[in-house]
Amino acid sequence: MRDDAAATPQAMIATPSPASDEAAIAEWTALLDRFERDIHDPSADAWRTASAPLPVELAGRAETVLAAQRAATARLSRERDEVLGQLSAVRRVPSTPATAAAYIDLDG
Repeated sequence: MRDDAAATPQAMIATPSPASDEAAIAEWTALLDRFERDIHDPSADAWRTASAPLPVELAGRAETVLAAQRAATARLSRERDEVLGQLSAVRRVPSTPATAAAYIDLDG
């Protein structure tokens, strides 16, 4: 997912037609299914781009998936920052020999 993508680019959405290409709908449905699964359970498999433009029937679903991906990215960023803060605190604890008394300033 790209951070600079504000929404699904209109150029990537197929124009409505009376008979949508069933192969494109099947391909995009599988791709969107994968994106939705990966939001909750990321896999290591590389994904590939679809060979056809996004069918207009799936544009709303694609927008929903994109919003969920952005929310997951924000959540992971917050969690990363929290872990970095905890690691920083742990690094401030001085290492002392086992025989010395250890005091940790919890207020500072």
